[in-house]
Amino acid sequence: MSSQPPRSFSTIGLKFILGLSGLVLFLFLIVHMLGNWQVFLPPYYMNVYAYYLKSNPVVLWSVRLFLLGALIVHVSTAIKLWKINRAARPQPYKLLLPNQASFESRTMIVSGLIVLVFILFHLYHFSFKGPPFGFFKNFLFPLSKQMIPDVRTMVIVGFQNPWVTLFYVFSLSVLFLHLRHALESFLNSLGFVNSKSLPWEKIVAHAFALILYVGFLIIPMAIFLRLIH
Repeated sequence: MSSQPPRSFSTIGLKFILGLSGLVLFLFLIVHMLGNWQVFLPPYYMNVYAYYLKSNPVVLWSVRLFLLGALIVHVSTAIKLWKINRAARPQPYKLLLPNQASFESRTMIVSGLIVLVFILFHLYHFSFKGPPFGFFKNFLFPLSKQMIPDVRTMVIVGFQNPWVTLFYVFSLSVLFLHLRHALESFLNSLGFVNSKSLPWEKIVAHAFALILYVGFLIIPMAIFLRLIH
């Protein structure tokens, strides 16, 4: 007798792991967005915020490794589920009925890959400061009279490049579509929805996705339009 669990059980388990790892990344996005909003404040706030984040390498790298692990689990689980779905339907449908599946649901694997490329570029751009983005400037920390990296100016200079801003706008738009369906699916899986109820899971998912989309988008757009100096 085979000791392998039924495929349905495996799929449910994978979907749970996918949703849980996605929730971790979603919560990080909220914190990351709130931190980025400090670019609208005087230079002191964002630069000191970045300085204190990096002042404890143990905590910083623990969080980074935890998020990296969540991302790896999320991506690998999504690929496994995609392979299972492909194996269950080796031949594509002859007639596509869009009303039975949203555009976001049909393109989740594609949008996910685009978001992954965006994350790698974002790290290259601001974390590793790879060429041609190796901009360095110091900011005087008033309390200790110590020179610390001017992160705010680095962000402003980065988004003054029209190609960078265009790529961010495109990637954030794809992230919005990906996140909107992911949140809706996660809330649906909680089992509180029925055909007679208000589709609250769709309303909440779309609202949170839109808040994050606008919250991240206003930063590069405001800088590119010279509304932030």
